[in-house]
Amino acid sequence: MTIKQELHQRVAALSPSQRASLAQQLDQLGVSERSSQRLVAYVVGRSAEVDTAVLRDDLKAKLPNYMVPTAIVPLVQMPRTANGKVDTNALPEPQPVVTTANAAAPRTPTEEILVQIWKDVLGLGAVGIDDNFFELGGDSILSIQIVSRAREAGLRLAPNQLFEQPTVAELAAVVNVAPEVVATQEVVTGEVPLTPIQTWFFEQDLAAPQHWHQAMLVELPEGVSEDQVEGAIATLWTHHDALRLCFDDRQHIADISDPPALNSIDLTHLDESDQLEAVAHQGTHLHNDLNLAGGGLLRTALFSRGAAPDWLLLSLHHLAVDAVSWQILLDDLSTLLGGAAQLPAKTTSFKTWAETLTAQAASRHPEAPYWFTQTEQSVIQLPRDFLDGPPSTEGTAQTVTVALSQPDTQALLQTVPASYNTQINDTLLTALTLTLLHWVGAETGHVRIEIEAHGREPITPDIDVSRTVGWFTTTYPVSLHGHVSDAVETLKSVKEQLRQVPDRGIGHGILRYLGDGTTQQRLAQAPPSEVLFNYLGQQVPSGLQVLQTIDVGTLRDPRNQRSYLLELNAWVADGQLQITWRYDPQIHRSDTLQSLAHQYLSQLKSLIAHCTDTSGGFTPSDFPDADFNQTELDDFIGQLTGQPTSQLTEEA
Repeated sequence: MTIKQELHQRVAALSPSQRASLAQQLDQLGVSERSSQRLVAYVVGRSAEVDTAVLRDDLKAKLPNYMVPTAIVPLVQMPRTANGKVDTNALPEPQPVVTTANAAAPRTPTEEILVQIWKDVLGLGAVGIDDNFFELGGDSILSIQIVSRAREAGLRLAPNQLFEQPTVAELAAVVNVAPEVVATQEVVTGEVPLTPIQTWFFEQDLAAPQHWHQAMLVELPEGVSEDQVEGAIATLWTHHDALRLCFDDRQHIADISDPPALNSIDLTHLDESDQLEAVAHQGTHLHNDLNLAGGGLLRTALFSRGAAPDWLLLSLHHLAVDAVSWQILLDDLSTLLGGAAQLPAKTTSFKTWAETLTAQAASRHPEAPYWFTQTEQSVIQLPRDFLDGPPSTEGTAQTVTVALSQPDTQALLQTVPASYNTQINDTLLTALTLTLLHWVGAETGHVRIEIEAHGREPITPDIDVSRTVGWFTTTYPVSLHGHVSDAVETLKSVKEQLRQVPDRGIGHGILRYLGDGTTQQRLAQAPPSEVLFNYLGQQVPSGLQVLQTIDVGTLRDPRNQRSYLLELNAWVADGQLQITWRYDPQIHRSDTLQSLAHQYLSQLKSLIAHCTDTSGGFTPSDFPDADFNQTELDDFIGQLTGQPTSQLTEEA
């Protein structure tokens, strides 16, 4: 039987609904019976200007979707060859416009609300109802913001719905379909089971576990008094139960008591450099002045600076906070300082979340074989410049930071995803896989990477933690396969491997720390990941200016041991992707990390350039109803388009 015959049999075996679904997906993704390339219309108008929006609407009314141009380019006249024919080589490339003033306008009140939320969260001037969230720069962390703000606007959404319905039009159709989650609005207290990430923390047996913090320094609005700040902190203390977590022989949430005192520090007598030094000194004191067994995990300091705006430092132990939690806290602080009498309604408590994770352990057992494969797969070992150095500690760690340009970052967020229907992590992890393979001199192989994710997955229909403060982080290992000489195939492969991760990795921690004894033991004995990767996304403005460049003191005790050889953190700030590599100079030379960081940038730029210049392609996860591998899918699309993308060979 030929591959072609087998392919036809596979398509014929699909049910009518599966065939219809596949056809619809191909139609939506721009695969027509004639071409897999973008359809571009070049128009010479009789008037001075061509209204492309009106023209597009007219074409939509008369043509099937796949025949409607993805871009319309007005011209004064058509370029001609010497023979008078249209010079197709001289036709200008359409500008990669993701959203414009002519984007499809909302048709219903629900769509209007969602469009405004998307514009606010994504920081865009215009959003069309047919624009794809992930092609506009959206990611899983921003999706939580979408859900939270929709909830405040009276629209009920579940986080997974944004992945399944990534346009405003699609999302509006399923608003309020998800079950309504009723969360207690009372003060929550009592014993709380340790979550997987908290269990991991205490397993590290740190020299100073009380000093492992995150902090934010914010500039206060003009006219905000110390009493207002104290009142706002007291409200946060009462509203967000995780701030009152305590750890002795168990984890519990304390009853409401007086919030930690606001440390008021006068800096008016100091010059600017001395003020900065005082902030760093006081910050270190706050971070270290913590007793895990009582008193809660929040410390605050108000810095008075005279004519200059005052600064507020919020110091929290990591056991009670993560990146998403900070967004919630800053939003709420801004709301309270702006004069609001109360905060938006609570979502599912951290206590209920922890109890639900514990209850999930048995049901996650079918995932165990997948995680055994990821942790036991033979992978490359990373080189070390120094083999006999002392254990790596926080005190010896150093960083190397590089950044993409703003144009490349914009392309990464808004152009690249459309090429191969990817999300940003697919591209970032592809570049990392290629970088690590290049480092060890391997043409191909597997690299094990520990991925850090926000962890706020909709594990049950009655859970909504979009506005819940706590440490929800999930970490999970993936063994990614790549080919140094074929970046595009590596991108497709990494995308497919990441799509196979169950529930975005939350089950690994549940099985590793809460599963049955045999599963826990087997996962615990697996070789640890040497590289930690964390994409923190884009910060959504809260109304308060966060002073990210000012030193707020030592966040972790220098004696605490590090858990990974390399830590890679990426985020978008001021329109640029920032990538920080954290390493130990007792293990790797500085020039080694400089080389790695710039090799990573080079790999990213190459992927961006390729995805910008090509119409891209599809992978099997784009069509979940059809059981295709990559070759079969390429052949099927090739038959539809008349342009086969792989060579069909006869089998003997």
